Amino acid sequence: MSAPQPTIWPRDKSCAVMVAVQFDDGADAIAAAPDLASRSKSLSVWQYGATRGVDRLCRTFATFGIKTSWFLTAETADRRGDHVRAIASAGHEIASASLSFDRYDTLTSAHSLDNLRRSREMLSILAERETSGFHLPQGNWPVGFDQLLLEAGYRWSASLNGDDIPYTHPSGLVEIPVHVELEDRPYFQFNFTPAFPKGQSRIPDYEGVLHNWIAEFDAYRRFGLCYVIQLRPEWSGTPGRISLVEDLLRHILGFEDVWVATGAEIAERQRAFGPAIQDGHPIRVFEAYRRERRADG
Repeated sequence: MSAPQPTIWPRDKSCAVMVAVQFDDGADAIAAAPDLASRSKSLSVWQYGATRGVDRLCRTFATFGIKTSWFLTAETADRRGDHVRAIASAGHEIASASLSFDRYDTLTSAHSLDNLRRSREMLSILAERETSGFHLPQGNWPVGFDQLLLEAGYRWSASLNGDDIPYTHPSGLVEIPVHVELEDRPYFQFNFTPAFPKGQSRIPDYEGVLHNWIAEFDAYRRFGLCYVIQLRPEWSGTPGRISLVEDLLRHILGFEDVWVATGAEIAERQRAFGPAIQDGHPIRVFEAYRRERRADG
C-alpha cells in the first residue's frame, strides 16, 4: 500500500490547481512537419492562437480572477512581444519552453546550457520579471538535465510525469508533474495537410472532454493533489471551446479549499515543505532503467 500523500498546501487548502498555457505559435507543428512553415493555409490553424486565442484566454482568466503560467520559446516571445507584455502585465507568469523549440536529447550539454540561459534571459527581459520555470518542448529528458536547468537559473520544471504531486529532483530542481489527459491538444489538434493526427480521428464531443477534466479535478481534490490543466490558445481559445475553459474554472472555483496558483508559487511550497523523493519514486526507477540499459550494452 502506498504512503499517504504529504500535505504542502497553504492552510485551509486541500489541493492545488495550476493553469498552464502552452503558447507555441505553430512551432510544435513545424517541428513535426518542417514543410509546414511554407504552407500558410495549414500553418494558420496554429497561428490562430495568436490572432484570437490569446486574447480570449486572457479575458477569461481576468473574469475569474486567476493567475496562470504561460510557456513560450524565446523565439516565439520575441516575435509576439506585444502578446508577452500584455500577458505579463495582467499578472500572469512567463516561463520558458526553450530558445527555439529545441530537442535537448540531441544537443551537447554545452549547447543545451547556452540555449537555456539565452531563453531565460530573453524571456525575463520581455516579461520584466525573472523567469524561473521550464517546460521541455519535445524529445526525452536527458541525463543530468535537471542540473543544467539549475545552472541556467531555473528553479522548477513542468515537463515529466511519474506523480500527481510536486517532487524534487536529487539536484534540487522542483518538478510539477503533467499528464496527457489534462491537455487540450490530444482532444482537439486537427489538420488535413499534413495530417495531424495521423488517421484523422479526433475532435471529440465537447461535453465529454469537460466531463473528463472535471472528473480528474474532483479526484485530485479528493486526494489532495496538484491538478495541472494544459491549454493552448489555438485549441482552447476558439469561440466554442472557450466555454469549456469557463465551465471548468467555474467548477474549480466553486470550492473554497482549492489553491489556484502559478508554477513558481507551487514550486516554492514544495521547496519549503515537500519531502525528499524516496528510492521507489518513478524518477529513481527511470535512472535505474537507464543504468541497466548501459550495462547491457
